[in-house]
Amino acid sequence: MTKTFKIGEYAVGGKIKVSIPKTLTNIKIDVLDSNYGTGKLVNQYIYYSFDRIRIERDLWQITTTYYTDMITSWINKNWKVELIKNSI
Repeated sequence: MTKTFKIGEYAVGGKIKVSIPKTLTNIKIDVLDSNYGTGKLVNQYIYYSFDRIRIERDLWQITTTYYTDMITSWINKNWKVELIKNSI
């Protein structure tokens, strides 16, 4: 699952792309530059487990607490959905 959060001036680069593979091996957060449609990678974070504290800490460095909560809630919800799908 992949979702791109188009945050604009409240985040470094303006876009944050979150990817969770179906195998649940990692969580990848890409910080993308949205200036003039370049889409260049500014920074990348990879987590090998759902560690909410580490994810929130890193997101707080690049965006506001509102968007940090929005992104971690989306990750939490989709991580649980994939866990249920994989256990069936």
